[in-house]
Amino acid sequence: MRTTPAPAVDIATIVPELAAWRRTTVRLHPRPGRPRPADSHIGGPLLAVAEAVRPTCAEHPMEHDGQLVPRPMESVAQFFRRDVPEIPYPAECDLLQVHWCPNDHCIEYPDSEYGGPAVSLAWLDSTGAADESADNPFSRVEPYEESYTVRPCRLSPERVVEFPYAEELPGELMTRLVAADRERGLRYQYALSVARGWKIGGWASWHATDKRNLTCPDCDGAVELLLKADSSEWDGASDRWWPLEDRDLDRDALDRAYEPTGAEVGRAGELRVFVCRDDVRHQPVLDIQ
Repeated sequence: MRTTPAPAVDIATIVPELAAWRRTTVRLHPRPGRPRPADSHIGGPLLAVAEAVRPTCAEHPMEHDGQLVPRPMESVAQFFRRDVPEIPYPAECDLLQVHWCPNDHCIEYPDSEYGGPAVSLAWLDSTGAADESADNPFSRVEPYEESYTVRPCRLSPERVVEFPYAEELPGELMTRLVAADRERGLRYQYALSVARGWKIGGWASWHATDKRNLTCPDCDGAVELLLKADSSEWDGASDRWWPLEDRDLDRDALDRAYEPTGAEVGRAGELRVFVCRDDVRHQPVLDIQ
């Protein structure tokens, strides 16, 4: 288990209108381990499901038998409904498998441009799983660029209340919040709003850019945050997101807890995967901060 310290203050008692903006995020707290195909995990072997096809990337091909062929994407994570019911699974699905191509891609959106790994989401029914003893092509990982290689990790999901990045708020409310933050030294953006580390759902931070108006590429509808893949579990700006159980670790163990997956996106940043609110099977929208 990993425990996020309680906030120093309840910001909703200082700015009551913020109570309506509360969201619950699931901090995943990945830690290096040996997860099984039947576990929810990051970076481990995926469950072999009959209808699942390993996605490939034609933009970054690889040589095979003297020919260039699409490169298989790397398995990044899988989540079962039983462990993370907060994920908006389609009705007939209980398993989400995430892959990415660990090379930089350039994707243009109406309001932004993305540069980072291409991401593929597979929504599956785990009852169609093959025998775990059978050959599982999803368990083999090709050699990739080191910064995008994900170390196998077990998870300790924890539900934490978040508040939005200030730019998400209406103008008058944001002005009042910023004023209260300055007067009381609350450090809202760092300690009270958006959690660090890998997480499911909740709010997105816009610390590297102004807020972007992201929409679904397929239907132009609204999107919501599905997954955040973070380069580290906390940072030096605040110890709020540093789990209590990790504070007495020796140096080597602390380094593994701080950067558990070994993956670094952007400049030690975070990759966010947004999905359409009307149909999660539409193309995901990607952003790095």
